[in-house]
Amino acid sequence: MNSKLVLTASGVVSLFASSIVFSAPLQPIPEESGFGGFLTLGVTGTSFSSNTVAGTDMGDVAIEEIDSLDEGPDSETDVSGFFTGELNYTFAESRTQLFFGNSLEDLVRYDFTFQTGVRHELADKGIVYGAFLFSAIPTSVYADPYQTGVEREEADRNSNGGRIGWQGIAGTGFGVELSHRVIEIDDEESGQALVDGGALSVEQQDLLNREGEQTSVKFSYIHRLSPGNLLVPAINYHKFDMDGDAMSRDRVGGELAYIRNTQQYTLIVTMSYSHTEHDEENPIYSETEQTDNFGGSIVGTYHSPFGLKGWSAVASVAAGESDSDINFYDADIVTGSLGMLYRF
Repeated sequence: MNSKLVLTASGVVSLFASSIVFSAPLQPIPEESGFGGFLTLGVTGTSFSSNTVAGTDMGDVAIEEIDSLDEGPDSETDVSGFFTGELNYTFAESRTQLFFGNSLEDLVRYDFTFQTGVRHELADKGIVYGAFLFSAIPTSVYADPYQTGVEREEADRNSNGGRIGWQGIAGTGFGVELSHRVIEIDDEESGQALVDGGALSVEQQDLLNREGEQTSVKFSYIHRLSPGNLLVPAINYHKFDMDGDAMSRDRVGGELAYIRNTQQYTLIVTMSYSHTEHDEENPIYSETEQTDNFGGSIVGTYHSPFGLKGWSAVASVAAGESDSDINFYDADIVTGSLGMLYRF
């Protein structure tokens, strides 16, 4: 997967959910034992471009055949349905909750990772949590994205790992989250066509291998401007230790979210930026890649439309751009979505 892309269609889906729960660990543990969670359903329209990401098992979002390795990707437009959610069970007396479902943070990166784990409330000291991460719906990438003039074959990208975090540290607005994953690609063949054509050696091809490990850490702070108004800045760091040194990279970024929450509606406006630097020179382009990533979104939620208790109508627009100094790796997205969210 082209992890440099800031927002995707599925990211907007997760923002729907976040307009109610924002981020599940930030919510207090319910006072009563029993099942709970949320479910979102809707439709999204997307204009997407990438030379490396093909989509998911639920549909393609990129162009299978390319003519050049020196040009950026063409856009592909698609309209599709979506669903996402979480199911949890609360043990109110012990202030503990078990959960299973989509990870909001992962969906923002077009990564259909599911998580199952436990949250525990530490009285007035915040909420700690841990989860196992796995790819229930793998992301589709091209087995060899550098083939030209032919229809490229797709391969599943899977990731498995774990995540721990602490939100509301010691009763403050601070939070920290650490995750680690192992990334695997079925039939990883990056650069094979160039090796067959004599343009790369096998040793150079090894530099393009996209399998490996990812370690991420995120620090956030919830600042309450006034009742119903929140400002949430965050900084994050990602280390991609891939089998191919040219694909290994470090990414540092920041996010800022403004949340307006009333009894009738919720509005979330987000902006993000990150910079990525790769470890080694790319053997195809004789250049060490650097990328700037920009993203933004607006999500509106109208609670109890038509008197439907527990339901919310949601709408959003979002855009993201990944601007690489190697044109082939550019990526961007513009998307809009409508849907309904049900909390139970």
